[in-house]
Amino acid sequence: MKKMLTAATLAVAAVTMSAQPALAVETGDFYATGIGPGPSAAVASAEKVARLYARNTGWQDSQCYVRGSDIRSHFDYYSARVWLYCQR
Repeated sequence: MKKMLTAATLAVAAVTMSAQPALAVETGDFYATGIGPGPSAAVASAEKVARLYARNTGWQDSQCYVRGSDIRSHFDYYSARVWLYCQR
């Protein structure tokens, strides 16, 4: 009986150790620039372009978010650079 219990324990341990590893997470970074009459319009323009790049490579909008932006003021308009980070 003790040998059977030991054999069963070793079998369970072998199955546990051979379990598949967790799936790797895939990430993507997309950068784009845009312009607009105000800071928020410039960021929105750049984000729209970055999301277009992401969609064209198979990412869904729900998998991506704006991780950073850089806004610059010019004489009569604003420019922005957006970093879109995607993960699945």
